[in-house]
Amino acid sequence: MKLQFLLLALPLLAVQPDLPPELSLRQALDLALKNSATLRRAAAQVEQAQAQTAQAHSRYLPQVNVAAYDTLQTINLRAMGINVPLLPARVGPFQVVDARAFLTQNVLNLPVLDRGRAARRQHRAVADLAINARELLALQVTTQFAQALRAQSAVATLERQFALATDLLRITRDRFESGVASRLEVTRAQQQVNNLSQTLEETRNSAVAAKFQLANLLNARITADYRLAAEQLATPETPANALETALQARPDYRSVEARIQAAELQVSAARRQRYPTVQFRADYGQSGRKPFENLNTFHVQGIINVPVYTGGRIEAEIAEAEGRVKELRASADELRSQIEAEVMTASAALDAARRELDIARQGVKLSAEELDLARARFTSGVADNTEIVNAQDRLSRAEDNVVRAAFNRDIAVAQLRRALGLGGQL
Repeated sequence: MKLQFLLLALPLLAVQPDLPPELSLRQALDLALKNSATLRRAAAQVEQAQAQTAQAHSRYLPQVNVAAYDTLQTINLRAMGINVPLLPARVGPFQVVDARAFLTQNVLNLPVLDRGRAARRQHRAVADLAINARELLALQVTTQFAQALRAQSAVATLERQFALATDLLRITRDRFESGVASRLEVTRAQQQVNNLSQTLEETRNSAVAAKFQLANLLNARITADYRLAAEQLATPETPANALETALQARPDYRSVEARIQAAELQVSAARRQRYPTVQFRADYGQSGRKPFENLNTFHVQGIINVPVYTGGRIEAEIAEAEGRVKELRASADELRSQIEAEVMTASAALDAARRELDIARQGVKLSAEELDLARARFTSGVADNTEIVNAQDRLSRAEDNVVRAAFNRDIAVAQLRRALGLGGQL
């Protein structure tokens, strides 16, 4: 519940901040959690639920109010059954002044007690949903950050490849002018530069768009004039009892459980409407013909109300409340199955991404060695630049595989943290 109070402390209006020159994932999460309109709405819903709880609780507290009136009236005695000869039918006008305090207290009302408990459970459910919104936002920010970081890394990879291709073109032209290379080799090298240049422009545009989307998600000033710092979230260990751990930690599942408890209390409240209720009422004040010609009077009541026949209303309310419990239990079973699938899927994806990343890094190492050997053969005149161009292509694919594998790992880590209920913890 600590996060609930953190949510309530969010500002009502957020000003779009400027992004730092270098943005880390932790900074991105901090900005999102401080400026998110979704979290502000969640905080408002928590406040509403808290107010509803206070309203339900107040129904079992004493209700005190004060009322006063000053009346000038006439009455018809015959309308009241008083018919005395020689006595006029209409009496008045005369003045009546009354001012008093009224007290009402529920002494025994079991449905009111159950509804108060249900309101507290519902408040807890809404607070857990607010925490769940925080976790979903963290997952969304982490995913968008990983996509932008992947695009940025792809640009850096292509820039290195473009520099290698440009260097090869320069060497090939020098060799052509020296008469040891053919026009075909120059054309081949130039085509490689052109292809990489076009791909680089497309990737740069994708990187800018990803940064715009990230800035928008953070509710920051929309700009792409910043770099992303490669930072990973801590990789959680998947315990042997991962499902039980996730069910205890996931705020969405806790929210469903709290709503089930609230619905069960509503069933109890509906059933207890058949029980008698006891209420105490009292008033005390002054009454008389004129404001300064009055007497102190009081009225004390003890009321027992026993429902005898309600036209089927209580039975219908019980059936409705029980249907709500069944609906929520079905939702809880569905969510439990979903959480189990998320935990197992994210854990398997993380293992696969780690293996994929190791293989991709080995591929980069081999491709770099191949490019060095091809360059040496070309420089010594043993082969043309076909081997270099092919080696560059394989190195580019290998480096792209590393970028993709790193992206898959980051996404798998974020999804596993969400599946285990750790998404909102920075």
